[in-house]
Amino acid sequence: MELLLAGDAEVARVYRAQIPHVRMKPGCTCGCPTVDLRVDQDAVSAGPVVEGSPVVADGSIQGVDGEYIGEAMIFAFGGYLSTLEVCVWDDLGVLELPLWERLSV
Repeated sequence: MELLLAGDAEVARVYRAQIPHVRMKPGCTCGCPTVDLRVDQDAVSAGPVVEGSPVVADGSIQGVDGEYIGEAMIFAFGGYLSTLEVCVWDDLGVLELPLWERLSV
């Protein structure tokens, strides 16, 4: 999440500050690595609500040969991080880890 929320933009800074106060739990039931995020709202301030889209950060994922295979997105609702979604477009089987090394933002 820190890679996706890198930079000095206010949106990135505020949502990055929420990361230490996040608990992750399984999200999607299809087997993808998407997780739900729960922020301790008493410990950190809300971020700005992004008009038109709940996606506050995203990046593409490249395969081992550099080809585009999908993307990672961070969603926020009500000013708090809510979901880290990882989507791959084809059934690639088990992806080689660490996946974050192939994330480009």
